[in-house]
Amino acid sequence: MTAHAIPQAGTRDKTKSAAQSGQGPRVVPLAFFVLLVIGVFFLMIFLRVALDRSAFELDTIERQITSQESLQLDLRLELAQLQDPLRIANEATRMGLTYPDQRVAVVVSGLNPAHSAVATPIQETPVQALETETP
Repeated sequence: MTAHAIPQAGTRDKTKSAAQSGQGPRVVPLAFFVLLVIGVFFLMIFLRVALDRSAFELDTIERQITSQESLQLDLRLELAQLQDPLRIANEATRMGLTYPDQRVAVVVSGLNPAHSAVATPIQETPVQALETETP
């Protein structure tokens, strides 16, 4: 005696393919992941180029700063040489500027009403100029 097999109600139809049943490879998440990886790759390249560009700009600015500091030091040296009292005295002598041998006081009329209106230059020596009384 042999038993007959009972057909089951929930059996799967073998004619359906794997893609139709939803069990196949998932293309959308894989495509999203691939696009994300490519995007990150290009973003890294862009950031690297931007950093290199900034480094070149900083290098250029540092070179300009160095040259300007050198120029500033040269100008300070030139200023110190121009302010040298011995050089100024030599230039004054060359131009004919000398210290006076005697002091001459010039009285300007109209500044002090007590004095006369006539302005006469008074020849004074330095000692006499200090001894005069001021009103």
